Amino acid sequence: MNLIIQLLVSAVVFFILSKILPGFTIKDAKTAIIVALLYGVLMVLSTLLVSPLSFLTDMCAKLVSWIPIISSIANAGAVVVKFLLNFIIGAIMLCITDKFVKGFEMRSFAVGIVAALIISIVGCFVPMF
Repeated sequence: MNLIIQLLVSAVVFFILSKILPGFTIKDAKTAIIVALLYGVLMVLSTLLVSPLSFLTDMCAKLVSWIPIISSIANAGAVVVKFLLNFIIGAIMLCITDKFVKGFEMRSFAVGIVAALIISIVGCFVPMF
């Protein structure tokens, strides 16, 4: 049930993006659901591939955790690195999704970057991706 709700929320986010972001076009609600499903699958697969890099950033933060000031900077750095990594991978996955789904079009990679940024920000507040 939770997966269906996440899929529907993602589809709504994509559909709203298509209305407010020039160059990001989704034909209809059915296409938004298909885009959300494929994007979600691609993000899960990319997470499996990027997990070692995420593990390394966590390990670096833990190695310096014994120094209080550096520890807080390292922990913040690890969070920023994870956000940026998720954001860049999201833009790439949107471009891949664009190639496979008819009725979904992004005019340029720059549009994908802006869309991925908005999706990442929304994802911080609503854990859906």
